[in-house]
Amino acid sequence: MKRACGFTLIEVLVAMTIIAVGVSALVGSAGSSAWRADYLREREFGRWVASNVLTELQVLPAWPSVGTKNTEVEMGTFTWYVRTRTQAVSDPDLRRLDVEVRRQKDADNYVYVVTGFVGNPENRQ
Repeated sequence: MKRACGFTLIEVLVAMTIIAVGVSALVGSAGSSAWRADYLREREFGRWVASNVLTELQVLPAWPSVGTKNTEVEMGTFTWYVRTRTQAVSDPDLRRLDVEVRRQKDADNYVYVVTGFVGNPENRQ
């Protein structure tokens, strides 16, 4: 009697299990990579929005009043919600600006925040 060559059922099942685990790991990795790319894109847009708002406030001829101001900015087909907090500091000719950018209007967390200072416009030449 000659013995038949080939794989047993157990060997085929083990091979299929290994392939299934590998494919599921690849799918999970691809999904995670897509989420990370979206997160980084959103964060970069938030950085641009925050930097633009800070620069606008620094070049305006008006002295920003102390307090919190909420505005909306359109960039990259999205509406960004910007909260600007202006604080007086120990130097009377400076004010601190904290610009926080959010995607949802009432969100507690922010996508990006930038801090800067603006000088008294009377002293700028």
